[in-house]
Amino acid sequence: MRKLTKDEIEVKQVSEKGAVLLLYKTARVDMAILDETFGSMNWQSDYKVVKDNMYCGIGVYNKDIGDWIWKWDCGIESREDEEGNQKKGEASDAFKRAGFKWGIGVELYSSPFIFAKVQTKEMPKTNPMAKAKYTLSNPFQRFSVQEIGYNESGDISKLVVIDDKGVEVYSYGKGNKPTSEPKQPKEDLQDELNRCIASINSKRTQYVENSPEYNRVMEFSNKLYSAGRQEDAMKIQKMLMEKTQLAYSSDNERYAAIKFDAETGEII
Repeated sequence: MRKLTKDEIEVKQVSEKGAVLLLYKTARVDMAILDETFGSMNWQSDYKVVKDNMYCGIGVYNKDIGDWIWKWDCGIESREDEEGNQKKGEASDAFKRAGFKWGIGVELYSSPFIFAKVQTKEMPKTNPMAKAKYTLSNPFQRFSVQEIGYNESGDISKLVVIDDKGVEVYSYGKGNKPTSEPKQPKEDLQDELNRCIASINSKRTQYVENSPEYNRVMEFSNKLYSAGRQEDAMKIQKMLMEKTQLAYSSDNERYAAIKFDAETGEII
């Protein structure tokens, strides 16, 4: 699995007389790298609750054995908020942890301790005997990775973090020999088409209309249309419809229900 680029790494802070910065990835990054590495039709995710703990599994189709390989991990609830998003955060965390099992972003574990000398202020005390706590003077201050490099072992060897005004707040390994940042490889549309066809053919159960798997095939069909490959797009559509549970009484009704934009050729 390739390393994360600077644009795929987020930074959050924990404040106390400065900011302790933590590097992390989002679930969107995991999904993008899974699409890039295996093809959007060759991976899937699933969730289950074991002893009140939510687990997520990421399955990748292995054409050599003709079956799916799964890796699972458990998530942690987010802090409570007024919107009740703790469980949503738990599901997202479980997905990202399962992504780590596949090697996505494991280099973040090699991050150095990051402390930024930024302005802070003491928070009001509810208990005069309690230990003082601090927060950022500017609660809207944000940080991002400007540069990152990796050594031969795949660990972080160079790191530069800036604030939202472009001011450098932390640097590590700047004297090291520059390491080229990983670049996202160009996607071969034909290879992705072949993987899509193989994935549909290997599916032992029917697709469910509007499920994530079903929608990924539909999105890929739109991509083929945009690339001028209408015949391939229709081929994918026909294969998908033959393996999909749809609320239509006949094949004619199925195909009649598909509508295309006249200018772009995309499904609407």
